[in-house]
Parts: sequence; structure tokens; C-alpha cells
Amino acid sequence: MSVSLALHDLVHHIYQEMKDRKAFAEMDDKTRAMLDRALEKVIDGTDSRIRLVPNYKRKLFKSILVALQYADSLVQRIPHTIDLDSKHYIDDPYIRALFPTIDSLRKVCHQSSELREFFEDIGHRDTPEGMALLCMQKREETVYGMELKGEHILKDVCQQRVSFDDYHLYSPAKDEDEARMGLKCCIFEGLVNNALANISRLRKRRLELETQQQMLNGRLRSQSRVDMSSPNFHRLVREHSHLEKEKETLRKIEQELDGIGYLTPENCLQQVKNTMSHPEEFIRVKNFSFRLDRGNIIRSKNEASHKARKLQFSEVRIKGEHPRVVTLARVYRRDIERECRKA
Repeated sequence: MSVSLALHDLVHHIYQEMKDRKAFAEMDDKTRAMLDRALEKVIDGTDSRIRLVPNYKRKLFKSILVALQYADSLVQRIPHTIDLDSKHYIDDPYIRALFPTIDSLRKVCHQSSELREFFEDIGHRDTPEGMALLCMQKREETVYGMELKGEHILKDVCQQRVSFDDYHLYSPAKDEDEARMGLKCCIFEGLVNNALANISRLRKRRLELETQQQMLNGRLRSQSRVDMSSPNFHRLVREHSHLEKEKETLRKIEQELDGIGYLTPENCLQQVKNTMSHPEEFIRVKNFSFRLDRGNIIRSKNEASHKARKLQFSEVRIKGEHPRVVTLARVYRRDIERECRKA
């Protein structure tokens, strides 16, 4: 079993144990034992040398708890589930807003390999529907259309239109509770992977700086000794003129190396602790809403002449990636199978 899979399983059990409690602080011995195992898996996933640090469990325990609580609260902020039923395409404002046609909805469902595998699994062969996380890119563009003002039709009116593309369906589950649970586990694992990436990035950067430092020190030593009898005297004089510039570069390198420090087990523990204690620096969820008409044009409350519905969305921002609109979506076997028959 991989570290990631084992960690996912442990975190899932921790959330299950805490499901009917008000806070993670109200843990019993069983849950604390599972949290302790999860902590060990976090270390396995980042740097096993952390175990050399005295009292490493006590130093990491609170930050692991913060990360779990944050993932829990983040998933709770994602609003209601959207029903991706092609039969309701005409009368469901959410489906119409997200997908330009019924065929595009079915195609997105069919293209998800995770979704196809879910319905093909022996445990779900009789399951007519499932839950998944739908991720997509939101785009806003300026268009020009017609507006009715009183008895007059105005042409070339500047309008803002919303559209969605680059769809992906992830982590299918049998129901909403299980889907939300899976999301919490994924967020927690993402924090672990981010801590590992930070350690790897610092280790790589330190190696690059040390290599540059050695090269500069070598050049500075050779440039400090200019032999007038040398056949390369004029070239050495020109190189010597760059001495101050290279000294300044060396000073900056040494300052950055001091800031990084040596990646000792203690420093690696601190990196993990910082990531887990401040999960908001890695991932955030922002809720927003639009009043959209049937053409996905943004309308204000004052535009009573247009039929528009207020639609709520969630946008996830992960460090280093473009923001993505996310929602929990109920998907149906029949839409996937219909697309399979067409293919």
C-alpha cells in the first residue's frame, strides 16, 4: 500500500470518528491513536529524518490538527450539490449555465476515466448514479447585444457574459457524505505534498547556490592575483574590473543561504509544521454568486426586464495554480452509457 493511499485511509477514519463531535479537540483514545498514525504517515511522505528530532510528535501534533480542521471547514463551505441530469437540462439553471449543450454535458461525464471506472466497478454495477467533484475554468468576456429599454430596442450594448470550460470530474463516490469526506482527505494529502515540495525546493535551491558560491569564490581568488608578466595580462585586468560586481553577487548568495539554512531534521520538521499550521497559504475557497439570464449574461437586481437567477459557486485557489470553480455534482450512469453508444 502506498503512503498516499494509507494516509487517505487514516484521515478518512479520523473524520468518520469525529463526525458526530463538535470539535477535533474532543477526541477519544481511539481517534488520537489514528491521528498519531496519520502523523507518522505525514513524516513518511515528507522526510523520515524528522523522527530524529526530540519530541517530534508533540511538536507536530497541533499543526496536524489545524490542517485537519481547516480541510473540514473548507469542504463545508462548498454549497449544495448540482444535479447533472441531462433530462433536466432545459429547466435547471445551473446545468444550462455550466454547459452550452446537452451533448457537452454527456461528453464531459463520459470522458472522466475515474467516473467510468466507478460505474464499471463490481460494487457499483447496479448503481444508477454517483457523486463527483466537478472542476472547471470560469471565463468572463465582454460582448455586445441588444437591450430593451422602455419601448425601444438598443443595439450594441456592452454586456458581461460568463462561460465555463476545461471540465474535469474527480473522486467519484456513492453519495454526498462520502464525496465530501474524500475531498477533505485530498486537501489534507495536498498539504502533505506541498510540505514535501517546499523541502525539495529548498534543498534544490541550496545546492544551486552552493555551486554558484564555489564558482565565484574560485574566480575571485584567481582575479585577486594579476601577474603583469602573464601573456593573458590584459584579459586578467578586464576580469579584475568585474571584481566588485562578483563580490556583491557572492554576498547576495551568502545571504540567501543563511536564510535557507541547512536542511537538518529540525528545519524539515519546521517546514512541515509551517505548512500544516498555515493551510490557508496553500489552498482557499471563495464563494461568489452571479445573477445570470438564459444567455449567461450577468444581470443586476435592477434589471427587472430580464429573467435571471442568482447562482452560487465556489472557487478554489491552490498555490501556484489558476483558480478553478468547483462543485459537487450528481452524475448518472445513463448519460455516460448514452455517450458510449454514440462513440
